[in-house]
Amino acid sequence: MSGIACPSCGETERLRGSRSGETIVVACEACGHEWERNPDVCPRCGKRTISDQRVPLLQKARGTQQSIIGYRIVKECFSCGHRGA
Repeated sequence: MSGIACPSCGETERLRGSRSGETIVVACEACGHEWERNPDVCPRCGKRTISDQRVPLLQKARGTQQSIIGYRIVKECFSCGHRGA
């Protein structure tokens, strides 16, 4: 599974998911943590305070000058500050 990380240990590779009705349950094989994956709910605090944030993609131009070459969207929780993909 790509684009998600274990909220307990940060593992991104050793994750497995299984569908239970409308819900996807994700299990981390590294630490054993399990959680429900719902894009509208924060996996860390469980609150519905998730919103999309634009994060600039930067590239060095000359010396220390940087240019914004695009943006990527990151989901961020306003309650606990957790950032996901």
